[in-house]
Amino acid sequence: MNIISKKMITTIALGIVTIVFLCFGLITFYMKSYLPELPFEGMTKKQVYEKITNNNSIIYLTNSKGYNWYIYQGNQKDGRNEIIKRFNTLGIVFKEQLGAGIIFTSNNNKDEIIVESEMWTGKYIIFQVPDAVKF
Repeated sequence: MNIISKKMITTIALGIVTIVFLCFGLITFYMKSYLPELPFEGMTKKQVYEKITNNNSIIYLTNSKGYNWYIYQGNQKDGRNEIIKRFNTLGIVFKEQLGAGIIFTSNNNKDEIIVESEMWTGKYIIFQVPDAVKF
């Protein structure tokens, strides 16, 4: 009888541990906790993820600390080309790329606008655009 009750206790304990891990995994997946931290405040990772799912264009996220934040689903080259297209529609011309920074000029090369980019995950690029520019 002792052997049976030890087996039952072990089975119940393993069942409880399995349920706890399953709940933890579901909560982590639902809250998108596995995603990296965002470089701005005002949105959760889950809110950002819901905005960008299955969208292949640049999406406005929020305005925080004097910058508009955008996100693009794709690789860095395509993201850079997409942001250059958006700036061109505003009459702002691409000048050069310096690392993660993309430099644009406006007003006949008098004003420079610097857009910084960062890979958020392997699929998403976040762009930090000065507050004066919005598209």
